[in-house]
Amino acid sequence: MRYAAPVWLLTRVLLFLAAMQIIPVGFPMSFENDIRLYSDWSDVLLTGQFPDNDEKWQYPPFAAIPMLAPHLLPFFDYLVSFFLIAILCDLGILLLIWRFCRRTGGGEGAVWAWVVGPVLLGPLLIARYDLMVAIFAVAALTASTDPAVRGALIGIGFSIKVWPIALLAGLRRWRELLTGSASAAAATVIACGATALVMPNALDFLTAQQERGLQVESMAATPFVLLRALGLWDGFSTYQHGAMELAGTGVDTAIRIAVLATPVAAVLLVVWWLRAHPTEATFYDAALTTVLLLVVTSRVLSPQYMIWLIGLAAVVFSVPKSSQKPVAWLLLAATLLTGIAYPWVEEHYSWKGELPGTLVLSARNLLLLMAAVLSFRRLWTSTRRPPAEDDAGERELHTVPTS
Repeated sequence: MRYAAPVWLLTRVLLFLAAMQIIPVGFPMSFENDIRLYSDWSDVLLTGQFPDNDEKWQYPPFAAIPMLAPHLLPFFDYLVSFFLIAILCDLGILLLIWRFCRRTGGGEGAVWAWVVGPVLLGPLLIARYDLMVAIFAVAALTASTDPAVRGALIGIGFSIKVWPIALLAGLRRWRELLTGSASAAAATVIACGATALVMPNALDFLTAQQERGLQVESMAATPFVLLRALGLWDGFSTYQHGAMELAGTGVDTAIRIAVLATPVAAVLLVVWWLRAHPTEATFYDAALTTVLLLVVTSRVLSPQYMIWLIGLAAVVFSVPKSSQKPVAWLLLAATLLTGIAYPWVEEHYSWKGELPGTLVLSARNLLLLMAAVLSFRRLWTSTRRPPAEDDAGERELHTVPTS
């Protein structure tokens, strides 16, 4: 941490200045639009209810916390307060990873992965509320080995944004899985149930995602944006549900395939879970694999999703026997391309469909696809039962007892 701490501080100051456009980056309002939306939602939340009939609101009830939190810093306006709180969460993740590295003896590579990795995403890192979710996911992985504590942290993360529930896949023994799942369910029921009792529309997020279309940045959209850039597809992009989505020939079929791909990935993970022989690294490796598979099979792939993946990548760097370190390197490269794509060339692939921006997006998605395939393959092989145990079991099965 001797050099990592000042580098972290310097880079975060630069990110703050860029997000505020004191250092001009991208186009005007590049990093303000979503936060202004959070501010509008917070005004509604302060009246004691959740946004109603707003297609952009798709979040669990505890998402209200990061949106209301900037009001706790009255000396700054909402935008500055949000950036500062995001940076504090960023620091919290760094400290969790540093503490975990000291416990595992994994070296400082993971610390540097978090110091440098998120910076590749640019000011977008602090311009979305995903850091407020990632800190609970990283805590669930690093703060305790007790499955009940892990489950509770996963449940709290789920109550802010759904994806941390995927971390349960890494609990490899039945007792751990049952304990962790029960703890996660209890935390979720308490968080969501209590909120639903006092605030209307708290559970609208359960059905809000059903109407989502095919987001331009998603894996399933890649063939369409490439064909459009080459003049071979006559579809177009349109702003819906808070994102740029595709419309045109074949899009509905692609949506159905994407919707089907997620349960197929879940089945693969279940098969792995039933056959796997757990190691010390399994919980961390499976967390990265599961979230990565969910991201690449989703019909929504916003640039801030890389925050989830880079946090999990930093954790596996700190696990000495992790099988996922090559995957983590691929994710660092994908994060860099994402930071280039947004906001530098974002409008050229989502609105205009121009070839240079489309190629950056396509290269990013190709890296993510490669990372997902490699991640599952390495998870499978690293948890395969040792041949000696298979041979011993087979000999025992075929041994005929004699009197």
